[in-house]
Amino acid sequence: MLPDVILRMQELAAQLSLARKEGGAFLLPSRLVVRVSGADAFRYLNGQVTRDLGRLRDDDAVSACLLTPRGKLCAVLLIHREGEDFLLEADPSLEESLPARLERYIVADDVTLSLEKARPAVHLFGRVSTDWVRQDAGENNDSKPPKVLQVMRLGVSGIDVELAGIGSRELPPLLDPLVVEVLRLEHGIPSVGSELGGEILPPEALLDRTHIDYDRACYPGQEVISRLKSIGRVNRLLHLLTAPAGSALRAGMHVASGEGKDVGVLTSVAEQFDTGATLALAFLPRESSGPLFALDPLTGARTQLTITSITGS
Repeated sequence: MLPDVILRMQELAAQLSLARKEGGAFLLPSRLVVRVSGADAFRYLNGQVTRDLGRLRDDDAVSACLLTPRGKLCAVLLIHREGEDFLLEADPSLEESLPARLERYIVADDVTLSLEKARPAVHLFGRVSTDWVRQDAGENNDSKPPKVLQVMRLGVSGIDVELAGIGSRELPPLLDPLVVEVLRLEHGIPSVGSELGGEILPPEALLDRTHIDYDRACYPGQEVISRLKSIGRVNRLLHLLTAPAGSALRAGMHVASGEGKDVGVLTSVAEQFDTGATLALAFLPRESSGPLFALDPLTGARTQLTITSITGS
């Protein structure tokens, strides 16, 4: 291995180890933002999403789902207030489908939807975010302090800070996106385009633990979601898998049981830079147990997989 590659791997391993202990910061990627405004904005939006927006505080963001009447996923949203308006953050791939889905349920409501450019921001989590919040606001020389939004993006408490308001305040070193991806898998966070799509029921990806308020009703898909909780269950769940160091895994590889039965597909793959092990996410039957193998479609080679957890459990 070339010296510069070795140094690169060592740097990523150091970032990953420190981020697990202390937290860290990373630049938020491109996001789609939809502003919901108008006199009926709250009533309308609260009747569309899986969370009770009446509990939403001004400096908080909540994760929610937008569903079809059959309980399938239309969008994963991050929702927060701005004055009387609501801002919905979603994956950029939903630029056409999300506004269309929202407009479909606006009948006689005084509601306006508008697309906005996402403001550049940094997410801080763990102790790094706590230290930032504790800093004396007087240290900021700007007349207006940066906007801080309480939000959970990697399975732990954190904040978003808009870059425009930071001024002279110094940010911590930003994590490499590859490190952020490892942390995502370690915490079993599903991603749009990899784990999350239009055929997913939220409980399959364990979004029911973080994106649904079961003590409320009256939104599209609510009857299906409540029925799954009370009298039924989904047949598959998102699993976190581990393969030995040096394993050549790729998203899209099929997963087979020890008897050779096809039981799922790898949806995301990332290498743990400090251990060399490979992490992967896959939807598998809820009763899955070892041994499991990832199948290389070109060579037919089998790589043994270990179930680390049913994500979020």
